[in-house]
Amino acid sequence: MSKRLPYFLVFAVVCLIYSNTLWNKYAIDDAIVLSENSFVKKGFSGIKEIMTHDAFEGFFGQRGSTLIQGGRYRPLSIVSFAIEYQFWGLKPAYSHGLNVLLYALTCVLILYLLNQLFAGQLAGGVQKYPPFYLTLPFAATLLYAVHPVHTEAIANIKGRDEIMAMLFSVCALICSIRYVKENALSWLLTGIAAYSLALLSKENTITFLAIVPLSYYFFTTATKKQYLIGIAAYLIPTLLFMLIRSAYAPTGLHQESTEVLNNPFALATTGQRYATILLTFLYYLKLMFFPYALSHDYYYNQIPYVGFTSPGTLISIALNAGLFIYGLSLLRSKSPLGYGILFYYISFSIVSNLLFTVGILMNERFIFMPSLGFCIALAWLFTRLMQNKKINTNTATGVLLAVALLFSVKTFSRNFAWKSNFTLLQTDVKTSENSSKVHTSYGGSLIEEADKEADSTRRNAMLKESIENLNIGLHIYPRNGDAWLLLGNASYKLNRDYKTAINAYTNAFNCKGGASFDALYNIAIVEMENNMPELAKTNLLKANNLRPGQFKCVFNIAEAYAKANLPDSAIIWYKQANLMQPGDALSYHKIGVTYGKQMNRIDDALPWLNKAVELDPKNIVFLEDLAVANGIKGNFDGAIAAAQAIIRANPNYVSAYYILSTSYLNKGDKANAALYMQKAQSLQGKKQ
Repeated sequence: MSKRLPYFLVFAVVCLIYSNTLWNKYAIDDAIVLSENSFVKKGFSGIKEIMTHDAFEGFFGQRGSTLIQGGRYRPLSIVSFAIEYQFWGLKPAYSHGLNVLLYALTCVLILYLLNQLFAGQLAGGVQKYPPFYLTLPFAATLLYAVHPVHTEAIANIKGRDEIMAMLFSVCALICSIRYVKENALSWLLTGIAAYSLALLSKENTITFLAIVPLSYYFFTTATKKQYLIGIAAYLIPTLLFMLIRSAYAPTGLHQESTEVLNNPFALATTGQRYATILLTFLYYLKLMFFPYALSHDYYYNQIPYVGFTSPGTLISIALNAGLFIYGLSLLRSKSPLGYGILFYYISFSIVSNLLFTVGILMNERFIFMPSLGFCIALAWLFTRLMQNKKINTNTATGVLLAVALLFSVKTFSRNFAWKSNFTLLQTDVKTSENSSKVHTSYGGSLIEEADKEADSTRRNAMLKESIENLNIGLHIYPRNGDAWLLLGNASYKLNRDYKTAINAYTNAFNCKGGASFDALYNIAIVEMENNMPELAKTNLLKANNLRPGQFKCVFNIAEAYAKANLPDSAIIWYKQANLMQPGDALSYHKIGVTYGKQMNRIDDALPWLNKAVELDPKNIVFLEDLAVANGIKGNFDGAIAAAQAIIRANPNYVSAYYILSTSYLNKGDKANAALYMQKAQSLQGKKQ
């Protein structure tokens, strides 16, 4: 049998069970790292900025580096998105396809690594030449490849950082093992390069500084010199990475946010913090064995705070401490079971929240790397049953296939949830029913869907469901500023209840510490639409102080001044908006209208109105105002030209015919004046 067959099967299985992701769209954090990332959308020219900024700055701007505890510096996957954008723009199918291929390659390399470590033998050597599918390397790799807990990393395009970190970490470990076995420096140099790429993919790769010597101990006869050289070689890029990271992800590891949606322990006592962390260890193990009810969201308060007297915490401490100690006890025998257990806990340590807060209490992608240790341990137990003749080859084959099939079906079905933001939130709001964030996000997604809905009954039903979910989110966490903000949006869209909307926006503003641009801006827009321009002007000016340089805010400040009948101030702000977006036809039109209608300065109005029409030559409102201004000025030919342009755009526009009739009459052309008046009156009569 070809030695390549196991690798081909692993590759094919991965491609098959993740094939349905190719039809998925962008979801959740894909906007941050790809579809709405300003650096990525520069293609090749954005790579320098990606490499020299926090991962969130391409989406949030400069404030992105301070949003999440510890910052995020993992540029390599984002660089790959920039390269994609350069070649084919925003095509999610291509991005999903590349994720699948990278994961398939990762699993192939894992099989190669485990074959190197275990030499293709069953643990304990039950058979000298067992079928390849019953060897520990293949069984462990297959379980890893199809495990449903990996769906978030693969089906979510943003999860490429996890895939690339694992891919290059495995490469680095392969090279390190080959270096020891062949005593060839070239393997070590290749390993350093791979490890450097792994670090640039995601920070949790740093745990391989411990996994490399662990692997030396279990599977090689490395000398002390090789231990020292191997560790030192990987320590150099690690230190260099930490220096680079500290420069571009300035938020310190010990700076803790006071917002519970960014720091899951903001409302917990010290005892509750660590008791709840240890409880999640039990939940992670449960997902390893029974990956049921998967969710992308474990935010507050999906896992409520507990104390050290909680039965779940006590069980978790006993089970996890027992497993870890048992793994240590197997060091002397160098049992693969011990290696799998220690691999799991070492690679899990950095995302466990024990060392520092990682921004969320629990997440399935956090065990993407540690799960390899679990699969190795499970495969060892599986092969040990055969060694002890507890099960025969046929039964073993059936059990392995059954588990792999169950995992595969769950993985394939879970991929459908990742089709879009809406489908994911609609699915996970049922699983993470106690999460304020998922109810808030689903409420926001329902508003977006309602905005697209033409049928008013369905639209209103979506808005009502949105309000219901937002209220649930607020019941769970009353100081959820985003939920208050969206509640204001949904309430106003549903029934134009400006008092309820303003109250919700005010709560959002207060929950965000009096620093919410969006809350102030939304309050002002509602006030503008309900004839309160003075109040709107005040709130817009405050919003502009919070976040200067926002075109929409500057433009609406001008609108508020205009509605408050303060045209001089309106002109100043309209011109400022115009400087910010010189190609915006509306700002030219507004300046012209303000000069003409509010200040009666037709000479000043005409150049601005002409420019507006030049930029948007089919805009009927612009053309009509230009025609009227020309008529007032006595430029009847200009008025006629503008009115004729209106008719070309809309032959049934009544006002255009009145303008033509008046203009021709003023020119002394009574025949045309009468003709167009007759046409205007005919159209007017049809409308009535």
